[in-house]
Amino acid sequence: MAALLAISVVAAACGSQEKAAPSVEPETPVAGGRIVEGSFNDAVTLNPILSNDAASTTVWSKLYDTLYQADPKTGELRPNLGTWTVSPDGLTYRWTIDAGAKWSDGMPITGRDYATAVMLVAKSKKTMRKAYFEDIVGWRDYVEGKAAAISGVAIDPADPKKFAVTFGRVFCPALVNAFGTAAGPLPAHVWGKYTALASADAVDRADENLAPHVASGPFVLREWRKGDQITLDRNATYWKGAPLVDQYVLKIVPDTTVQVAQLRSGELSLASIDPKDLAAVAAQDQLRVVKVQSLSYTYIGWNTRSKSAPALGDRRIRQALAYGLDLDAVVRTVLSGEGTKMVAHHPQVSWAAPQAAALEQYAYDRKKAEQLIQSAGYTKGADGFYAKDGRPLGFTILSNSANKTREMFMQNAAEQYRALGVRVTPKLEAYEAVVDKLATASPEIEAWIVGWSLNLEPDPYAIWHSSQIPDPTRKTTGFNFGGYTAPGLDKLIEDARIGDCSLAARKRGYEAFNKILNEDQPYDFGFSPKTLLVVPKSLREFDPGSYGSAWNVEKWWYHRP
Repeated sequence: MAALLAISVVAAACGSQEKAAPSVEPETPVAGGRIVEGSFNDAVTLNPILSNDAASTTVWSKLYDTLYQADPKTGELRPNLGTWTVSPDGLTYRWTIDAGAKWSDGMPITGRDYATAVMLVAKSKKTMRKAYFEDIVGWRDYVEGKAAAISGVAIDPADPKKFAVTFGRVFCPALVNAFGTAAGPLPAHVWGKYTALASADAVDRADENLAPHVASGPFVLREWRKGDQITLDRNATYWKGAPLVDQYVLKIVPDTTVQVAQLRSGELSLASIDPKDLAAVAAQDQLRVVKVQSLSYTYIGWNTRSKSAPALGDRRIRQALAYGLDLDAVVRTVLSGEGTKMVAHHPQVSWAAPQAAALEQYAYDRKKAEQLIQSAGYTKGADGFYAKDGRPLGFTILSNSANKTREMFMQNAAEQYRALGVRVTPKLEAYEAVVDKLATASPEIEAWIVGWSLNLEPDPYAIWHSSQIPDPTRKTTGFNFGGYTAPGLDKLIEDARIGDCSLAARKRGYEAFNKILNEDQPYDFGFSPKTLLVVPKSLREFDPGSYGSAWNVEKWWYHRP
């Protein structure tokens, strides 16, 4: 960019004799029309504190505004529903909600709405976000039923638009985790009844999870036809100004070929396409493709505690599976080159991304892979497959159907592993079934392919801390589906949360954290794709980035020549 700028300056200085380019009249936004976004899967819930999937987030983020908003290109936080200050000791966050911010029914948005959201997280038996709030003063007393409210969340009695949240210790990810997507304000006049109920899981069974009738965002729910589409109407009283389009629709289109056809015909006005369809879509004059490096990755997870595939508990086997999978070839074939190989948790677009030189890159090396397998005591039989003590080296890889990228990745990996001498059985199930098995630590899970969509706060606690291993017997939840632990890993995660919160210190901690994962390979970390977003060329103000694609959806409009 600096080079281009320099060239532009020189060109301007040397080209003074050229005629000035004709001025372009600014376009006047026109109201009307609707956005129809294609989705492979239906949403599961419209309650932010229970949402764990992309489709649900896509919808509820149009219904509920958050206190802050991230710059879509840089990730820098900026005020949205509220502005904030932090006390010198880093323990107290004071918020002032915008004076004009109101719910779609006209009620003002206040600190009580934030407090309600936090209490709902505490009450829920299904949410996986409790770890974001457990350091708030009074949290434990409320969870254990010793208090009727969380004492660390205080609303200004003179001005309900102002509230403060005090933590018992410095919590580095507090701003993002405790005030963002995990708990933006929820209408207390709707949800307050659930915090008052004695039934601990009332929030999980609430009708409003599927049919919220009050919103703070640019749209309100009109209709949800399960398995078909979710229709949202413009919120005419939206506090930042009513959207220009009349409706936003999430349309369930499980087949990528059909999605591409509907983009061409105009039935869809927004979709994320597979790389294999890029050339065909880019050739359409009426369509625009926007490439955005995703803050996500798709991976193969290893169940390190699997009793049916115990080999996955051996680091040598996991490293062999890394050397035995040509991920550069996967990126070329599965993503058509539109992505990057991953060897650790944080993608390069994150400030916490490790230095590549500090990590083993696991370049494809079949000979080294076989040496590692043999060092673990396996020998190759006449059938070409490895076994130990009469037990074949193999496992089943589970992934969700209707996701062609994951299907192709799974087939590619299965073929390469079989060629290595590992018996692999690919298995596809409905997305909801896969999520349920992972969340409940189903013993049939040996390996799986899904993806992590990360946010701008790189705290990996919910995914990698040992306390986040799902255990139905202890009624604990979390995203550490593979049951992975390593000496010192928990402490590195904790220190980056509650120790020195400077960027330099946290980055050093995450370097060490990623180094452990890189060596242990509890995942084959797969790849971080580019998101290929397609919209009509007539759609204006669509300006996505790695940290958000619909951040200004209320300003989108269609140009009509």
